[in-house]
Amino acid sequence: MPEKPEKIAEIEEHIKDIQEISIAIDSWDDVFSDFDPSPIDHRILSEDFLSELKKRYRETQRGEFVITIYAPASLKDEVTEKLVNKRLKQYFKFRHLSLQKEIALAIRKGSLFVVGGIASLSSLTMLTYFQMLDKLTLELIAIILMPLGWFGIWEGFSRIIEPAPLLKQDLELFGKLSKAAFKFKYAGSQEEAAAAPAAKQETKHETKAAGTIAQEAKAESKEEKETK
Repeated sequence: MPEKPEKIAEIEEHIKDIQEISIAIDSWDDVFSDFDPSPIDHRILSEDFLSELKKRYRETQRGEFVITIYAPASLKDEVTEKLVNKRLKQYFKFRHLSLQKEIALAIRKGSLFVVGGIASLSSLTMLTYFQMLDKLTLELIAIILMPLGWFGIWEGFSRIIEPAPLLKQDLELFGKLSKAAFKFKYAGSQEEAAAAPAAKQETKHETKAAGTIAQEAKAESKEEKETK
């Protein structure tokens, strides 16, 4: 049964939204930190690797991501590949959760700023309205509480509405990276595999040709002997 045009259009749109990020490495040390001697499934990621991912992300922010890592054929190992894939997803998920906590903490601090600002202005209003202190004392207190109150309110609301723009950018980045698909391609491996049958066939032809030449030389030698 053929798929509906709407379903096909939806699939095509989804494919268009998939962005590929290609990164070439010479060794796994290009992905992980040189200063971390831990096994691959526990190592910290390299800052250069993360910086390159951030740079590519800024260029193509839309849609889902497929990250293709190009490596030398000498690094090809299925077990290591699975460990690297697992560690990358684990690390990006951890960073995403950590950033969520940081942003939540920034919002809570902003709320405290707002409450503190409102409390300062309310206290000043109450003191002034009920004239609990003499005029000079109230004016001196107002010099402190008035700017403190407004600062707390504006600063608090700014942290609640827009908590650390850089944190929000990183949150979106690591959220997408934690859901990204990782592929590994090894330079030279496919070419060598494709060249092997051709080389084998060529060697077979050369062996056959050499055998034919030897037989012809033997026949000519026999004919010369018979002639003599």
